[in-house]
Formats: sequence, structure tokens, C-alpha cells
Amino acid sequence: MKQIIVVVGGVASGPAAVAEARRTDPDARIVLIEKGDDISYGACEMPMLLSGSLENPERLRRFTPAGFADHFDVEVLVRHEVVRIHTETRKLDVVNVSNSTVLKMRYDKLILATGASAIIPESLRSATPDVFSLRSLEDARTIQDALAKRTIHHAVVIGGGYVGLDVVWALKERGIRVSILVPKDSILKEGLDEPMQERLLAHLRHHQVAVRDDRASGLEVAPDGRLAAVLTEAGEKIGCDLALIATGTQPQTQLGLHVRIKMGASQGYLVDDGMQTSEKGIWACGDCVEREEAVFGEIIHAPLSLNAFRSGRVAGRNAARKGTGRPARIAAVVKAAALALGPLEIGHTGWTEGAAYKLGKQVVSATIQHRSASSLSPHSDVHVHLVAETATGRLVGCQIAGGLGTSQRLNVVTALIRSGGTVDDLNNVDFVYAPRLAPAHDPLFVAARTLQKTLNASRKH
Repeated sequence: MKQIIVVVGGVASGPAAVAEARRTDPDARIVLIEKGDDISYGACEMPMLLSGSLENPERLRRFTPAGFADHFDVEVLVRHEVVRIHTETRKLDVVNVSNSTVLKMRYDKLILATGASAIIPESLRSATPDVFSLRSLEDARTIQDALAKRTIHHAVVIGGGYVGLDVVWALKERGIRVSILVPKDSILKEGLDEPMQERLLAHLRHHQVAVRDDRASGLEVAPDGRLAAVLTEAGEKIGCDLALIATGTQPQTQLGLHVRIKMGASQGYLVDDGMQTSEKGIWACGDCVEREEAVFGEIIHAPLSLNAFRSGRVAGRNAARKGTGRPARIAAVVKAAALALGPLEIGHTGWTEGAAYKLGKQVVSATIQHRSASSLSPHSDVHVHLVAETATGRLVGCQIAGGLGTSQRLNVVTALIRSGGTVDDLNNVDFVYAPRLAPAHDPLFVAARTLQKTLNASRKH
């Protein structure tokens, strides 16, 4: 008898799970269920629609629902929402969003790939059509339409994470005056320590982005229902035509609450290295899970693109296998991310110094500035903030900022962090030298050598 595999969620990890499940079991009946209209699209590219550098949102879709169904020989239900799991009978209650009818669907294996949703503070909830968040392709289309329909003179972005900053620059490229409302010590707080935060803030100000060191407390709506201003905790009223709320995300795990799937500190599903949840027959993957990270073994929420695809493949293979062959396993994650803000690339890997201290870890750091190429060739400044464990010299994290290509250096440190590498190991990397491409002493080498001196000095005491 054919096994029935149901995958809930169709953006990134869900389609990856479906594809791997089909490879593993060519005969299974596989059903992909998605609440929205779109599946299998590039969410990270959505700010390109807002900047105008990409005009057609359909280019972000890797597959249409019909195309995906045909390519992988699966069933795809869009505009359908799973509202309840009955683990004792292995059945799902599925609501047709278009007409509110409910159907019962049986499953043998279930994969939850429900992603994460935007956190919207209660004080910022409003019916005005000028306030947005950016989590789905439909969100991007809505903002794109709003930008096309009328002239936006001033936009306020509330929040200073990767999505918020991406939108800041996208709107700026469109010619819109932009303010970002975020406490200065909170900008990219999960990835940057103070020296790199200051560099980022200086870059934004240099490019005429108004940085407001404050928090939003509410919205003022005009009598005609349009947005008039964003209100701040300091009592300021920032007049604007459009606001985007980017105050963080949270795993969408409401579906697992009544079946008592175990969850972590951020309310993501806890999974093992095979992406199985605490409930037999149910796997989870992507932005709705929490799992082990590679530095300290902490359980974290890591909403990253590659993590979504990789975890989806592991979940799909393990759900589809019938007890033969070796199960798929996923390695502990290293949280690494970067973005480009015009001429500046900035990003991080691993833990910040501040976050490590909060965990009770003893770490030291070094911050350096060097060149991207020989001093005799065209070059840009590269800034590195390197963090290591005091007792062992083991690499804990790295932050970097500079011109084109700078962020790729983070991949070197990420690989070393995953393998338990030390500052000495980074110092011993044979970096490429070519005067037009790289300096004789790579910025990472300079940072490692500087941190070695700090470590040696601390050990003498």
C-alpha cells in the first residue's frame, strides 16, 4: 500500500521536503498544503521588488503550484490551511480558505514546514492601508502596488534586523526619503557587537538615512484613514506616508500546541538531528524549528535560507524512508548572515561577544581595519571583529564589513567554527594573495594575529 506523506507549508523547506521525499519513495502519495496562493519562491529576494530593480514578482517563483505538482508527481493544495492534527487517527482537519469548507485528510507521515510570522506589537496594529510587514510574496506584491499607486515622500521602517535594513535600502534606491526607528544598541543586535553597529549606523547616516534612536509606541491615522505619523516612546511624532514593521519574527507553531509537540524557548518545534519532533510520525523543518548550534551546543531558532532547504531535505528523506538504508542527519547549525547596503557589505557568523557573555562564556575579541587588496591597487577598507573563547582560543564568532565581496570571507570563519577551529587555525590559513584581488595579509589573517596577541596576554595573567 502506498504511504501518504503530507507536507504543511510551501515556501522553502516544504518544497525541499517534498522533492526529497519523492526521490526517496517514488511510489508514495505526497500532498503539499499551503495556506497562501504561492509556493516555492525566493523570499530573500523580495526587497528587490520594492527597490524597482526587479519589476515582475513572478520571477521570484521557482514553480507555479501546477508546475510543481507536475514536476514532482505530487498533489498541491493552495489556499488550504491545516487547522488541527489528530495524532491518534493520523488525520488532519484542512480548511479551504476560499469557501471555509473542511475536509479530513489521512496521513502516514507528516512534515511541518510552517515557517515564521512577523511579530506585530499590539500598539502598531492598524487598519490603515499604509502599514505593512514583509514575510510573504503576497506582502511584497501589496507593498509594490502601494508604491506604484501614489507618490511616497517619506517612509519609516520600524526595527533594525536584516529584513528592516534590506527594506530601508530598497526604498532609498527607489528615491524615497527613509527613516529607521531602532535603538542604536538593537540594530542587527543578534549579529553585531557595538564596534560594528557603530560602523553600520555611520554608513546609514552618510547615505542620508535618518536613524532615530527610539522605539515606536503607536500610529497616528488621519480622518481619511491614511497613515499620518509614527509615534515614538520619546514623544516624537514622525510624519510619513508609509510604515513597514520589521520588529522580528516568531515560529508559526500553533498547529502543534494541542498535540503537545515539544517546543523550545522561542516556541519553535524541538527536533533531533533527523528533524523528527517529539511526536511519532511528525517531522518539522525550516523556520518553525529550533535545533542545536555548533559553537556551544545551545538550542536556537535559526531562520536562514540554507538551513531551511537543508533541514527540509533531511525531513523529507527520513519521513519517506521505510526503514531501509541509512537515515539522513543534519549537522549543528552555524548562524551566518549578511546583506548589502549599497557599497557596504556587512554580516556575521557564530555568536557575538555580547551574546556569549550573556551565556556565561569567557571570550575575548579583536577589532581591526585593513585593505581588500594591495595598497598599490584599487581597494576598500575591510573591518573585522573576531571573537574567541579565552581559555582555548576556539573561534566563537566573526563580524565583517567592507566593499564588494567582503562578506564571502565569513565563509572561511564559518567552516572553521563548524570544525572547532581556533584563532591559531585561522592564522594558519593559506590565504590567496594577488595585488589586485587581495592584500599580502588578508584582513582575517590580521584579525587572527591581533587576537592571538590578546589571548597570549590574557594567559600570562
